Amino acid sequence: MDKGIIFDIKEFSIHDGPGVRVTVFMKGCPLKCDWCHNPEGMSPLPQYNSQTGKAVGKEWTIDELIRRMDSYNPFLKNCGGGITFSGGEPGMQADFLMEFAKRRPEVHKLLDTSGYCEPKKFAALAEQFDMIYFDLKPIDDAAHRKYTGGSNHMILENLKYLMEIRKKTILRMPMIPEITDTRRNLEDARELIEKECMQGTEIHLLPYNQLAGGKYPIYGMEYPLKNWYTKNNTENIEHFARELSGRGYHVKNYV
Repeated sequence: MDKGIIFDIKEFSIHDGPGVRVTVFMKGCPLKCDWCHNPEGMSPLPQYNSQTGKAVGKEWTIDELIRRMDSYNPFLKNCGGGITFSGGEPGMQADFLMEFAKRRPEVHKLLDTSGYCEPKKFAALAEQFDMIYFDLKPIDDAAHRKYTGGSNHMILENLKYLMEIRKKTILRMPMIPEITDTRRNLEDARELIEKECMQGTEIHLLPYNQLAGGKYPIYGMEYPLKNWYTKNNTENIEHFARELSGRGYHVKNYV
């Protein structure tokens, strides 16, 4: 695939991987997480932004993206950074990303993914990327379907694969009040991590973005969570962090 849909390019990012990076946000996501803070990334099609009066989402060719990313090369070399592909779900445009990665093997590339991607394509992506940020949401499949609109069976299969090939992977767990920060979900997560993930795996516990709902009206959308000002259960989260840290995992609690 020589064309992809991108809805944003963020320069000089310090939170999307090692070093200072350029983050490319790919449009389209097969999941519809109730707490998503990038609603403009859900649809694979351009969307009208009522605040700016412009469409969000532009088609890029591989050559156009390469020229844009190459313009950052001197900066990236000096700061030890690289390029992060996020979304949306970048796995929806796997062929486009693989073509880019093959043509720029020398650049450090990080895939920020939900893991919801056909396993053969996900394996091909993992081969081309240097590092993976991998989301873990509700562990129970019924809960995952309820709050994200899709099963996590394929996600967990892809996580297992990353561990088998020992790909540099950081698990990222959004702590959503009364959904993922419950004692039950965190206990399920601990059991899953201990079963599937090697000791030393890095785990990031991410805070709930209470401002996520503010973007939705701009795109004519309604924020699904009605209790969007609810605060996290920090006691559950701290207990979870201590449990996994004591079992040899590197947990960073950003909540």
